[in-house]
Amino acid sequence: MEIKIRQLRALDAAVRLGSFAEAARALHVTPAALGLAIREMEDILGFRVLERTTRRLRLTEPGRGYLVHAQRVLSELEEASRFASNVRAHHEVVRIATTQTIIGTLLTHVLPSVSERFERLRLQPVDVAAAGIAQALLEGQADIAIGVNLWKHDTLESQPVFSSRWFAFMSPRHPLASREQLRWVDIADQALFMTKSDNYLRLCAALGKDVPLADAQDASTAIAGIAMACSGTGVAVFPAYVLPLAQALGAKGLPLRNPELFHELEISIRSGPKPSAQVQEMRALVMEMISARCGHLR
Repeated sequence: MEIKIRQLRALDAAVRLGSFAEAARALHVTPAALGLAIREMEDILGFRVLERTTRRLRLTEPGRGYLVHAQRVLSELEEASRFASNVRAHHEVVRIATTQTIIGTLLTHVLPSVSERFERLRLQPVDVAAAGIAQALLEGQADIAIGVNLWKHDTLESQPVFSSRWFAFMSPRHPLASREQLRWVDIADQALFMTKSDNYLRLCAALGKDVPLADAQDASTAIAGIAMACSGTGVAVFPAYVLPLAQALGAKGLPLRNPELFHELEISIRSGPKPSAQVQEMRALVMEMISARCGHLR
């Protein structure tokens, strides 16, 4: 016997919602039917995936590992369904891999222009962690990528797309918030929240030993880092293009100078096989719109 999609969906819903009753309502089945689907799956697998009590559900250790693969299958199935839907509607989708922060800031200026410019072409953002952007493009999960330091992959064709000054974000009540701009040395002794990826290492190299960013905590996203800074416990360091997000969170943003350092974004496509005309047209549109609409965020 083989595992069925309905069984994977039952497991995923039960874990996400923490209740057979809630999961059953979400999937429009009875709790008994949902429980039976999971028990049948466990019989096929030969191990328990859930420990069930009257008060809670808990994944077993094997269940935790199995769920990772199950959710990946469901995600791929959703992608396949979207692809089929677009084919039926005669739409071609161009996927662009980048981070949540870039999707929520720079790409919001691009998406409305796609439907205006292209009748049958759609742009689909693919949310990827910064470290995995190039890999998503190389593995065919996306057609275009926007990120940092993508040029180092010789199978990618990369171009600079946007250069943004670094900013410090903080609570308006922070002692530094009354200034008009800051030097890097002004924040060196602060608790810092930033994405500790390649950017962090490049900043450390550029600033040198005279401005050590010693107390830097890793923030997975700009929203998370700025939210922590708004609590008054430190300063978040992110590029200027996150200013709209910072303002929405009530943060004060100040440019960092002395030295002038910039966050350099690149846009990439695979160098072979040759990308379709639609992918190349979409890349050109993304570059055009980001430059035109986001110049004030540099």
